[in-house]
Amino acid sequence: MDAGRDVYGDVRNTASEGGTIFQGSTFNFTESGDGRCIVTHLRIQDANELLEWFVPSASQENLEMHVDTETVVFLRGAEGTGRRSAARAALLNWVRKRGSAASPDEAEEHVGEIRLPRDKVDMPELRRGHGYLLEPTSGDSRVREIDHLSDLAVRNECRLVVVIPPKRTGRCVIDHVPASDQAVFRRWLHHAASIDVDPGQLAEVEQTITARLDGEHSPSLVAAQARQAVHRLWKGHPLASVVEDLLDELTGRLREDIRRRIDTRDPVLGGCFMAAVAALHGCPEMVISRAAMDLAERIDEDWKVHDERRTRPIWEELQSWLHSTKSTARPSPRPGDGRTLLLDRPRAPGIALKVLWEEHPTIREALIEWLRRLTEHPDSSVQTRAAHVVGMFATLDFDTINTRFLGEWSDSRSSHDHRRAALVLEAAAYDVRLKDRVHAHLRDLASSVRYGHRAVAVRAYGSRIGLEAPDEALRVLRSVSVRLNRRLDHEIAVTVANLCHPGTAPAIVGELSSWVTAESDGGRYSAALAFGRLAAPWSAASVGPALAGLCENDHLVQLWQNALRLRIASKGSGRPRLALPDAWDVFCAWVRLHDERPDTRAVVDRVAATVDARELELYLRFWRRRRRISQELYSHLMEISKGATPCS
Repeated sequence: MDAGRDVYGDVRNTASEGGTIFQGSTFNFTESGDGRCIVTHLRIQDANELLEWFVPSASQENLEMHVDTETVVFLRGAEGTGRRSAARAALLNWVRKRGSAASPDEAEEHVGEIRLPRDKVDMPELRRGHGYLLEPTSGDSRVREIDHLSDLAVRNECRLVVVIPPKRTGRCVIDHVPASDQAVFRRWLHHAASIDVDPGQLAEVEQTITARLDGEHSPSLVAAQARQAVHRLWKGHPLASVVEDLLDELTGRLREDIRRRIDTRDPVLGGCFMAAVAALHGCPEMVISRAAMDLAERIDEDWKVHDERRTRPIWEELQSWLHSTKSTARPSPRPGDGRTLLLDRPRAPGIALKVLWEEHPTIREALIEWLRRLTEHPDSSVQTRAAHVVGMFATLDFDTINTRFLGEWSDSRSSHDHRRAALVLEAAAYDVRLKDRVHAHLRDLASSVRYGHRAVAVRAYGSRIGLEAPDEALRVLRSVSVRLNRRLDHEIAVTVANLCHPGTAPAIVGELSSWVTAESDGGRYSAALAFGRLAAPWSAASVGPALAGLCENDHLVQLWQNALRLRIASKGSGRPRLALPDAWDVFCAWVRLHDERPDTRAVVDRVAATVDARELELYLRFWRRRRRISQELYSHLMEISKGATPCS
């Protein structure tokens, strides 16, 4: 599943086979500003989707009335209650009612979000007649900045909505009242059902779930569950299973069942087995059993339990613990690995771990040390699972996880530690409530002078975090690439390649081209390495699909020129060498497509006319001698090269 942002700041789901199943308003903002104080604007398509699917609450009319009459309005409410969506909807309605909305030929609506850095602020320029949203970071009132923005808003006939937490006070404060669970569930269930789903099944889901909703859930959670239910029905999951999972998530039934199973077993070993199966869901039985015993030993050491009070080894109790934790042992898909253990319910692992962390504070220290050891396990799949569990715990206590795991790994120069930190942050960002905090953390790392901090930020943006926010990822990568660091520049190239697909390729090619023209050594080197990965053909008959439609793009020619020309002095030697050693080999692959693909032919001819003529002729002779190109193509490109200017 891939993810983007929806109108409640939650995720939207897309089918793993490709194609969007249901699209919330994806807040993929375009960016402006001076790099310190950032203003992002909502795309018109996303603005239309927001207004179509937004569920107004009881306070929305009051909010919009004040936005109509007041320049600055404070919207007070708890995080995760839809307050940001309410503010955006009010601002969109204001700009459209007053006739200052975007014109049909514009890509962005006249509603933006202001993001203030933590240090000294240079105020942004507010556009006349626009609406702006500002959410100060936790514990940061930013009184002076808000007063300054208020003056700018008055001067430019703008509107500013400042989102504040429940206990904060201010002038012209509106208390946000969340929309009802039932209304949100119905709206999202039916808008998501634009795909082919049995109406009878949909009606049964709606009737069963809305009768059980108690008003205790955030709109983002309810909307996400509605969309997930439709997606699972569309995929052919049984109706009973879909309803059961919804009830588990929205009524807390599964959490209560897991709590009971942990509490009624031995206070140490039963919970340890549950923790091990939940953390290492799908791993071999021996790995999970050993992990459970390891956790039990750590708790045992903390509590100094006497030997005679120790429980029996886990292998003597395996069947009873499988039953008590509702776990299943299945044959491993790889011969020789024994059986694998899984919890029967898909949501059970995450809920079990949350119960252990939140309701058993006396074992948290043992859990932390246990997870640290699992992240160093020889099996990379165990490392990954353990890091994702650490990331899930970060959604419950980010500061603790940052201190005990992320800080240490980010200070390291080990690529293994950087990988672990990136995995933790990727898992933490799955929780929509933590996305903004994860991005803020990554921006802080990227601005650091320490190599490890920047390396973690680069790696993290090569994950799902960057795929969901490619504009933010490219902005951070640009800032990191300015300083030449060969090891880090290779990481940047890998991340750019991970982010590149047909949808992001135009923006990425344009971004890499801007790195070349910026004339920084690090940017040009990173651009060359990244382009080498993107330009490598997928087969002898085609270039990669991401670049296939961009062959008329001037940026592509510029990136080829940079890759074929850029030289960097090697370590220990003053003699400059080609920054991308296989650049000419990759270019040869494009040259060989000259006769079959007219689009590629145009790029090759333009590059041949602009690179070093003597070097090009040398390679043409070599390729012709090795029968990589035909005599006709050799003659054609030699003729072009004679018009090129030799480089000294």
